[in-house]
Amino acid sequence: MRQKKKQTNLRHKIEYFAFMIFITMVKISPLFLAGLNRKMIGFLFKKTNKKYLRLVTGNLKIAFPDASEAAAAELRDKVYRHFSTIFIEIINMFVKKKPEKILKKIEVNNIGNLEKALKKKEGVIIFTAHFGNWELVPYILNRELNRHIFGIARHMDNPLVEKLVKKFREFMGLKVIYKDNAVKSILSALKNNEIIYLLIDQNAIAREAVPIDFFGKQVSAVTSISRLHLKKGVPLVPLFLHYEKDRVVLDILEEIRFSKTGKDREDIKNLTIQCNELIEDQVKQYPEQWFWFHNRWKITY
Repeated sequence: MRQKKKQTNLRHKIEYFAFMIFITMVKISPLFLAGLNRKMIGFLFKKTNKKYLRLVTGNLKIAFPDASEAAAAELRDKVYRHFSTIFIEIINMFVKKKPEKILKKIEVNNIGNLEKALKKKEGVIIFTAHFGNWELVPYILNRELNRHIFGIARHMDNPLVEKLVKKFREFMGLKVIYKDNAVKSILSALKNNEIIYLLIDQNAIAREAVPIDFFGKQVSAVTSISRLHLKKGVPLVPLFLHYEKDRVVLDILEEIRFSKTGKDREDIKNLTIQCNELIEDQVKQYPEQWFWFHNRWKITY
């Protein structure tokens, strides 16, 4: 069923106007000021939003309970610096439409793992976390494979801003599938041997979740990719993008191997655990690059 077009109101127009002022300021700002802008954004975000400061601090304490107060504070500062950097990076790409001039050197490791999975002609689900700069993955894979990547998004509250964001995502190589029609669209894309891009590291609603351990504490985990693999045989390929000094590195791991037992609920949970263990391992390697601003340990089942 086609979604009814969202009507714009005065608040939407005011938000859009403010958004366009900000975009214009970035557009006329030389790229060499990006570092200064990053520091300013990081300072303002940290000082003005106490809710997220408490959330990040609490999440780091859950994940690294043995860290000293000084070590935890240093890591928290690195988290803010990283996400301020990628925020400015994305905004500059949004405005200037020249990723190659804005991004650091890009390194792609093991693209053959994805190409091998595509040869099965069953479609491929690539999955990752809110890590590094996940928005860059479609751009890099589009450049490497010369094909669009299909990703899930929800409709934004402001339809005027959403129109611009959707256009930018498509420019970056992403074909947007909206959540209200996601299942049908995903199955159709997989049937055409397309690549579906999913992030699986946030809370799931009760009917879609299983309880698993993440950093030794229980969380509710998304099961959609496990169900698609077990029922449809769709290949699952994990990948992670991280920043390493002067490089943007995209690591494409080997396709997930899983032996079914025939006990559906048990298989779904065990495969979900297997996928999330890869995320935990990655976060432990580059902890400052995971999105600690999400309340990951909020149980929703």
